[in-house]
Amino acid sequence: MEKKIKIVLVPGFSHLSLGAILEPLKTLDRLFAEICLEIEIISISERSVESSSGVSVDCPILLNECLTSLSSKSRTNALFLCCGLRMPHRLQTDLKKLLRTCSRFNVPIFGVGCAGWKMADAGLLENGLATVHWSTLAAFSERNQSIKTVDALFVESKRVTSSPGEAATLDMVTEFIKTEFSPEYANLVCDHLMISYTRRGDLEQPKNNAQRLRDVPPTLQKAISLMTKNIESPLTIKEVSKLAYLSLRQLERLFSKHLMLSPKKYYLKTRLIHGRQLIEQTSMSILEISIASGFSNRKVFSKSYLKEYGFLPSHTRRTP
Repeated sequence: MEKKIKIVLVPGFSHLSLGAILEPLKTLDRLFAEICLEIEIISISERSVESSSGVSVDCPILLNECLTSLSSKSRTNALFLCCGLRMPHRLQTDLKKLLRTCSRFNVPIFGVGCAGWKMADAGLLENGLATVHWSTLAAFSERNQSIKTVDALFVESKRVTSSPGEAATLDMVTEFIKTEFSPEYANLVCDHLMISYTRRGDLEQPKNNAQRLRDVPPTLQKAISLMTKNIESPLTIKEVSKLAYLSLRQLERLFSKHLMLSPKKYYLKTRLIHGRQLIEQTSMSILEISIASGFSNRKVFSKSYLKEYGFLPSHTRRTP
């Protein structure tokens, strides 16, 4: 069973993501004699590509050779794209060319890190599904209205799989081995790498309060989910309690016990976090961000923002 796999590195890539791709695939190749993987490490720029941690990887293959290979009769079975948050602007055109070449020759693409942004810019996700790192989900959703943005560990759409990268990359690669080879192979690779379990792609990404929310009652999780999914057009707290099958008093008690906040204050905080992410990651006007965060106007948004953070939204935009 022969497979050709390309791993493309873009400056600023994550070493954790690269290892999560490379180690399971190399382990699969070593463990089973009947499997032959031809894995190529490719640079989209110079031969030496520096990661976000400052460590460089030497790549034997450059972009032009990769493009020639993709268009040849010798089929590439998958291309993994490791892309960091601060990719040099000069590489945008080359990356778009690479992605469109893959699409033209029906090569499945697995993008990690900010690759979802680049695949969207290349038109590969139009009217499809995508995910990016949770810290940029709000900005991605606002910029790409034709793409359904999903808070997930990885999501597949039209032969294009996107993942926020880091530890979630391992879950995506394990699923790739299950699909491309077999669940048995995937399980044996996990055993060899001492991976106790892998996560489903549709699970929400862990965030800074993930551990707290993991242990709260399902009814409270439901209420929080309703708030998170209704930011631009906020529900009333009464509507949240009704949809979560709780009385207002029960909802108040659950929020107070587990989150030390009232439902109203938690909902407001969630909307303000959403607004701050849009300020930091988009060029939307403060008025547009106010509306997208569920506030009636800029003045109300700015007043709540100042109370929460101690400075105005305009200060956030000026800060690098």
